[in-house]
Amino acid sequence: MKVAIDFGITVTDILKKDTNSDLFHNSMLSKKKPSEDLIKEILKDTNLNELESISLTGGHHALIGDSVGTVKVKHVNEVEAIGKGGFYLSRLNSDTPALIVSAGSGTACILAKKGQFIHCSGTGVGGGTILGLSKLLLGTTDAQEIESLASKGSYVGTDLILGDVVSGPIGMLPSDITAVNFGKIAKISEDPSKEDIAAGIMNLVGQTIARIATSVAMAFEVKDIVVVGRTPKFELLRNSIETAASLSSFNPHFPENAEYASAIGALLISEQ
Repeated sequence: MKVAIDFGITVTDILKKDTNSDLFHNSMLSKKKPSEDLIKEILKDTNLNELESISLTGGHHALIGDSVGTVKVKHVNEVEAIGKGGFYLSRLNSDTPALIVSAGSGTACILAKKGQFIHCSGTGVGGGTILGLSKLLLGTTDAQEIESLASKGSYVGTDLILGDVVSGPIGMLPSDITAVNFGKIAKISEDPSKEDIAAGIMNLVGQTIARIATSVAMAFEVKDIVVVGRTPKFELLRNSIETAASLSSFNPHFPENAEYASAIGALLISEQ
């Protein structure tokens, strides 16, 4: 059996591959810095003597040495892990260049081209932004509650849309696209609903990720944008990314199992 662990800012992903090449995934909140004791705790239900290797990636993975007990540890650069895992999950042709967008607590953009993976941009805006703003404005960090509120609201209640600020169309932009995120709040006397605030937060984060991604994709002349990480699981945020991509004629991909793309990438690289 082989194990890959991705130490994320918010969530740690654990991926196991048995002798039949079947994959088993589970996760836990990232509350401690990586250590040999933490890995033993994570793998407490696994017989270490049965492990062929442990592949590590993500924040502070370098704090671990070259072995845990008698098991060899393989360290994998996070950019390589994201790129390899994201491209693998996309199922794109190996000759197709793509931008892998890792939308986790923050957002990283990795260019995947001819088997090479290059970090080319990113933003501090991501899932952590949703949770932080939701705590301040909605009094919750529960992802399901935030998603539920957002699904019942509309960003039009918080944002100034294009139709509010100009008298006619601008290029191909629809009249209901955001012109100023949260700009409407300063101009209205009543407080927006929690539902509209939640939708506004999702729209803000989704549009920011999308604009970074499409700008980078345009600069590197790629058409396929593969979005991985947990943040795209927010439906409204995913819709924002899809809308921005469609307006720019890019092809967005949201592959299955995208939440643990880095762990899959670490495992694949360690097997090379």
